[in-house]
Order: sequence, then structure tokens, then C-alpha cells
Amino acid sequence: MFTDEKWSSSKNWFIAAVFWIIIGMSMGLLTATKQIWPELLNNRWFTYGHVRSAHVMLVIYAWLSMAYVGSMFYMIPKLAKTKVYSEKMGNFALVFYNIVILEGFFALLLGQTEVIEYGEFPLWVDVQLLVAIGLVAYNLFKTVGRRQEKMLYVSLWYFLGSLLWLPLTWIVGNFPAQWIPSGVQQGLMGWFLGHNAIGLWMTTVGVGQIYYLLPKLTGRPLYSHQLSMIGFWAIATFYVWNGPHHLMNGPIPGWISKAGVIPSIVLLIPVWAVLANFWGTMKGSWSQTRTSVPLRFTVAGTIFYLFACLQGPLQALPSVSSVIKFTHWTVGHAHMGPFGAFSFTSFAAIYYILPKIVGREMFSKRAMEAHFWFSTVGFLVFAFSLWIAGVVQGFAWIEGVPFLQTVLMMEPYVQGRAIGGTMMYVAQFFLAWNMYKTIKLAKLEKKQQAQQQAASA
Repeated sequence: MFTDEKWSSSKNWFIAAVFWIIIGMSMGLLTATKQIWPELLNNRWFTYGHVRSAHVMLVIYAWLSMAYVGSMFYMIPKLAKTKVYSEKMGNFALVFYNIVILEGFFALLLGQTEVIEYGEFPLWVDVQLLVAIGLVAYNLFKTVGRRQEKMLYVSLWYFLGSLLWLPLTWIVGNFPAQWIPSGVQQGLMGWFLGHNAIGLWMTTVGVGQIYYLLPKLTGRPLYSHQLSMIGFWAIATFYVWNGPHHLMNGPIPGWISKAGVIPSIVLLIPVWAVLANFWGTMKGSWSQTRTSVPLRFTVAGTIFYLFACLQGPLQALPSVSSVIKFTHWTVGHAHMGPFGAFSFTSFAAIYYILPKIVGREMFSKRAMEAHFWFSTVGFLVFAFSLWIAGVVQGFAWIEGVPFLQTVLMMEPYVQGRAIGGTMMYVAQFFLAWNMYKTIKLAKLEKKQQAQQQAASA
């Protein structure tokens, strides 16, 4: 338990994360709505390209990354059996990180962008963000360095690996792009960032969260520590090479395409190792998902992770890529990991950790239930609308249907996307309201308790 809950780095990072998921998803909903009413907010700030870029960067680097850091500021000290090295540094990094994200947000709305997928911020923002990430990594590595527990549980491997890989990915993906001529080389460097932001940050921290949460929420030991380490080293070895499959059927050398496809297929091995471990741990505990919303979020996250990792290798195949490339399918798939899998695990982490920090249960289980079902049903409507649209769109292009006609064909599907996205967006207000009430009541209860103790003294 933290000595001063007010200054808990974990809680404060979670609060900031939930603020940004609402802002980030506002941009996402506006993006979806503009595909139905393009003239909506038709000004230089809110053009489709500006809003879409802001949505992607805020959801990944504001909401999800802040939720990840909040989780690590709680989970790493618990696993290391020590305190956070510096709560002050954790909170300073939080303030600095939010300032940088705010700068990046306004820069994107003004049209300042590097035009790199998952690396849209301009260089002057990239440098500051790298410093903020460095502060977080330094704090958490120092925490592990003071550990009282000699054994490094698998979650620590994933967390520490991620804190090394993210700065490396950020540097390689963003900085050389300033000097490498645009074209194939810059595209390959960009997709080194684009894919590894997913594979060596979002995936690895999310998997580390699950390895921590499942034993805690079920009361059962991890199925296999050895299997967990096989999964870790396989992901660390093979994920880094997958970027070129995003340029399949593009103007890159054939050997580079194949170098991206083969590791993509090989990744099925660590994925199955990880999921076998998750579901082995769940053996005999599946019924608990009926009553435990955090566990339900976690299990749903593992299922979405499975589907994302089945889609990814299949999409790397040239025959499949030739149909779905540049279609709405890609958008549906791109949301599977950041929202379907790892936002769900982060929701579970918040619902598990926040009560531990503030000293009371979440205010409303009904709000938790509503959050889960709106998020799940909304995402399924959103994703299936886009997957179906992508297949229809891809085959229509192959058959030579005029492009503008295929755009009109997409109308019902983009409407489905907007409906599902609205449900996903509304869901996050249940989370925000529940967090606010929980923290407020916890403060009130502690104040009343202090007054009672003072009166009886």
C-alpha cells in the first residue's frame, strides 16, 4: 500500500489515462461520423486527416500508454516487494508527459505531422516524448534494482523488455525519417515503428498485465512459468521483423516481403504458448467470469488477442493481402489489439488496482457491467461492419467496379462503424464516472474515519 494515496503515481496515471481515452475516442467518433457527413466541422482544424491522426496517437500514446504506466507503477513494486523508487519522479513524469501529449495533439490539429503511422507527432514533440518515456523507464528500473524478491516473475520480464523496446522503436521509427529520402526506405523505417509499437509495446505490456491479473483474480497459480518464458523470448525474437508485411504488394524488394511474412507466420508459436498459459491458468475458474467484471474484461481481452494474432499472419500472405489491402478491413483489424485486446486488459487493471490504492471497492458494479457490455457489443458491431466492408470493397476493386461506386457501396457499413463506435465511446463515461465516485467516496470515508478517531481520542 502506498504511504500517501494522494500522490500515488499509479492512481494519477490512471486518472490521466481515462481523461485521454474520452478525448481520443471523441476524435475517433468524429472520424467515423465524417465518413457519413463529410461536411461536419469542416474547418482547417478538424479535417479528416487531422482528426484521424489525432485519434490514433491519443488512443495509443495517451490513453493506452498512460494506463500501462499506471499498471506498472503498481504491479512492478508488488512483484519486486519494494516501494516505487520515486513517487515524486513518477508524478513529475506524468505532468511532463501530459504536456507533451497536449502539444502533439494541437500540432496534429494544425497539420504538423511526419506522416508515419503510429508516429505522426512532429520531431520536436518526439524528442520530448522520448525524454518522458526515459524518466518512467529510469524510475521503474531503479525500483526493480531495489527489489527484495530475487525471482523475476514473467510480468517483470515483459514490463522491463517493453521499457527498453519502446525508446528504441521510437528512435528508429521517427528520427531517421528526417534525413532518409521519402520512398521505400522511409516506408520500411516507418513500419518498423508502426508494427513494433504494437508488438513490442502494446502487446508486451498487455500480456504482462494479463500474467499479473489472472492469478490474482482467479486465486490460482500460473499454469506454467516455463511456457511463459518461451512466449516472451519468442515474441522478443520474431516480432521485430514483421513490419515489411504492411508493404506487401508494394514497391519493395521481394526478399524483404518474404522476410516480413515468415516471422509473421512463426509468431503463431508464441501466441499459442501465451494463450495456452492464460487458459491453463483459467482451468476450473471460468465460472468466476459471471461475477467478476475485471476477470471478464481480462478473459475477453485474451480472446480478442487470439483473433488479432490469427488475422495478422493471414493478412501477411500475399494472396490475402491482395484482397484486403487499403480496405476497411484493415481499420477493423487495427482496432482489435489496441481496443479489443489491450484496452480491455487495462480496464481490468484499473478495476483491480484502483480499489487497492484508495481502500474501497468500486462505487458501482452496475456501471462496471455497463462498461463491459457497451464496450464489447459496440466493438463487435464496429469490427464486423468494417471486416465485411473490407471484403466487399476488395473484391469489388478486383472485379473493376468504378472506385466512386465502391465508395457508395460502403454507406451501410460505415454507418455500422459509427453506431458501434458510439457504443464504445459511451462505455468510457461509465468508467470515468465510476472512477470519480470511487475516489471521491474513498476520500470522504477516510475524512469521516479521521474525525471519528479524533473525537474518540
